[in-house]
Amino acid sequence: MSSTMLGFLIRRSAAAVLLVLIVLSFTFFFIHLAPGDPTLVLQDPRLTGEQRDAMRSAYGLDRPLAAQYLSWLKAVVLEGDWGISFVHSRPVTEVIAEYAWPTLLLTTAGLLIQFGVGLGAGVTAARHAGSPTDHLIRLASMVAYSLPIFWTGLMALLLLSYDWPLFPPGHLQSIDAASLSPLARKVDILHHLALPALVLGLAAAGGTARFTRNSLLEELGQDYIRTARAKGLTERRIVWVHALRNAAAPILQLFGLTLPLLLSGALVVEVVFSWPGLGRLTFDSILSRDYPVVLATTALTGILVVLGNLVADLLHGVADPRARQ
Repeated sequence: MSSTMLGFLIRRSAAAVLLVLIVLSFTFFFIHLAPGDPTLVLQDPRLTGEQRDAMRSAYGLDRPLAAQYLSWLKAVVLEGDWGISFVHSRPVTEVIAEYAWPTLLLTTAGLLIQFGVGLGAGVTAARHAGSPTDHLIRLASMVAYSLPIFWTGLMALLLLSYDWPLFPPGHLQSIDAASLSPLARKVDILHHLALPALVLGLAAAGGTARFTRNSLLEELGQDYIRTARAKGLTERRIVWVHALRNAAAPILQLFGLTLPLLLSGALVVEVVFSWPGLGRLTFDSILSRDYPVVLATTALTGILVVLGNLVADLLHGVADPRARQ
């Protein structure tokens, strides 16, 4: 690795760590300053004031906010301890591990659908610029990108789960999944995954298609493309090998920008489809004031988003040496 690339990596990594810390600190103070606390959500109405105060002391909520912040920061940074969930009464790391893989499965499937459909549609539109096919793809991509994802999810449930029962209406697997064979259990999970992944992926594919089309059209007007055509290269090779390779740098940047939208969309999709992932866990934890879980899920989401942007910047630096400056 060259010294220029190493310096590029160090600068980006330091900025990523600082950004995650800022996001976590802001989240800590924001949720602690919001009205209410876990004892008001979890307590039995019959509890006395003394018992309520004992619960607050057990959670450390009776300490000054600055002391709570410094204690939390020390435990997280130096010990890697995210605390105990107020609701689940288990270490937060165990709760996160349980809910992380369904979200990873959903977002991975959504990402594959987004870039598979988006790149294919964008390349097709660029190859037939100005044609009815191009106009149809641009219109469909604009509609897909503009519709609120929660509305799309609800309409998909109504049409494809109730009116035409092609897909399960929600959850990760069927009630009788434990009695199925290992292969049948995997097929059952994929069947439940299909509809929420399509909703999540197609909602983001519209923006990817339009971005790919515009980037390719810019490349297809360059002199080296005219030279390649004059040499008798096929249009397929010109587009997929030469033009798309040179348009890859901005598309890689799009990948980093897509992760925040995909993760925020996953939260909505998980709530609509009752998908037991981090988005649904975060939603329920906010309602129940489960501070340790909210902070941990925020940290994980922030790390994934920053890591995606970091990887995109590094790939951009590899593809375009000018970006390293």
